[in-house]
Amino acid sequence: MRAASTSTALKAIRWTLRRKLAVAAGSAVGIASVVGVARSAECIDDLKHIGAIRFGRAAGHVSCIIADYKIFFKRFKNETSEEFMSSLKAVHLRSAHRLLDLACSNGGLFIKVGQHIATLEYLVPLEYTRTLSVLLSQAPKSSFEDVKFVVERELGGNLEDHFTDFTEAPIGAASLAQVHIAKRRDTGELVACKVQHKRLQKNARTDIVTMEFLVNVAHFLLPEFKLKWLVKEVKKNLPIEMDFLNEGKNADAARERYARLKFLKIPKIHYDLSTKQMLTMEFCEGHQINDREWLDKMKIDKHEVCRRLGRLVCQMIFLDGRVHCDPHPGNILINRLPNGNTEIVLLDHGLYLDVNDRFRRIYSDLWMALLNADTMEIKRVAEELGVGEMYGLLACMVTQRSWKSVTQGIRKSKKDEQERQELRAYAITLIPQISEVLARVPREMLLIFKTNDLLRGIEYILGTANRADSLIEVSKFVVRSHYDLTFKEAQSYFQKFINRFRFFIDISRIYFYEYYLFFSDKVPCLKA
Repeated sequence: MRAASTSTALKAIRWTLRRKLAVAAGSAVGIASVVGVARSAECIDDLKHIGAIRFGRAAGHVSCIIADYKIFFKRFKNETSEEFMSSLKAVHLRSAHRLLDLACSNGGLFIKVGQHIATLEYLVPLEYTRTLSVLLSQAPKSSFEDVKFVVERELGGNLEDHFTDFTEAPIGAASLAQVHIAKRRDTGELVACKVQHKRLQKNARTDIVTMEFLVNVAHFLLPEFKLKWLVKEVKKNLPIEMDFLNEGKNADAARERYARLKFLKIPKIHYDLSTKQMLTMEFCEGHQINDREWLDKMKIDKHEVCRRLGRLVCQMIFLDGRVHCDPHPGNILINRLPNGNTEIVLLDHGLYLDVNDRFRRIYSDLWMALLNADTMEIKRVAEELGVGEMYGLLACMVTQRSWKSVTQGIRKSKKDEQERQELRAYAITLIPQISEVLARVPREMLLIFKTNDLLRGIEYILGTANRADSLIEVSKFVVRSHYDLTFKEAQSYFQKFINRFRFFIDISRIYFYEYYLFFSDKVPCLKA
């Protein structure tokens, strides 16, 4: 009996000692980790960017957003009352501000995602786009000490060995880098230096893992919100965008491809002062293309600006099949030349999307059906795109018009303020359905939606939506793309002749109407 009790006591002592040793060892590891992290941080500010802290910050913000929506949907079940709408708007606004705070705190990838959401004006609630739009032009900036560190690390020597008059304040800051004006020391030429944020490479992998984990958690708790497509896109594209030499090559290829567009300017790259994390390019003057006050001051024709921008984007999508992937206003400048002409300056060529002939055919067919109000053809194309029964929502998302306008013909009426409010109300209440469409469609469509929002948003800000200049350009290129692909598939000379004749008739009608529109300034009435 005594031996048994002695044995039990010894076991208890051993268990206690082991527990204390484990605690002591864990504490030692924890202290060592903290010391190691503190030593590895190059400055106190680095501590804010440690992976664990960034993950905790992101998890905290996302948890609050998920909890907010869960509580809301538990309180309101299948309601459409005025209280439901006002409460839902409040949840959207709180969540948008949490995302903005997270983007500004963590920077890098989180800013890029925030910018992407901000451009989807008619696909996500207005509370998100308005709140996050600040990231398009006022993203958080790195300190000049960090910028100087990156320049000297990439080019070697001191910053002054390569540049003079290197401005401390950036002229623009984005998710991956910020831009400073300087002069080359050897030639005195004015250049723009795009310098990657110091901690971007260090944090990128952790941020992707963090975002993927949190989106999976959100999908589990709120299955109606499908956001995996967003993480998938970012995960695939971020390593490409972080290679600035690749951006330089894309800029060179685009400059050659669009040399015939005399109004387009793409900065030349100085490769001797460029690396994967720093890009030195020709400095180009210009204001953001949606700066209506400056355009009015310079007496620049805003309709012509929208037509040219629409022409450029449609050339990319419908004819060339190589599309600029980040077309927000901060990357598109407008400049008045000394001779009085205007030019569009296209920046940030880090990522392009290749569009194959099959997708061009499907998308051209979709627009032909939309312009002709052919609902059966819209449904057929929607099935090819993988959305099937959601063809009505797809049509509204592509045209940014109500289903009533689509079925009556978007060529017959302009979009008024009442219809805009209706679309925004849809964006508030149809988030699960919209996210379902975004999850199903080919990845090319994701960029199309983003580009469409850009064109419509600029038209709205510049006050040119009454003439729908970009819609006219879309119509021209849709017809050209449709008949170009049809001509390739024709089996006989007779079929080719008929296709050429039909193309001539359809494109002539659009040009004749454009001239009519120029003189009458009435509502467009397009038909392909």
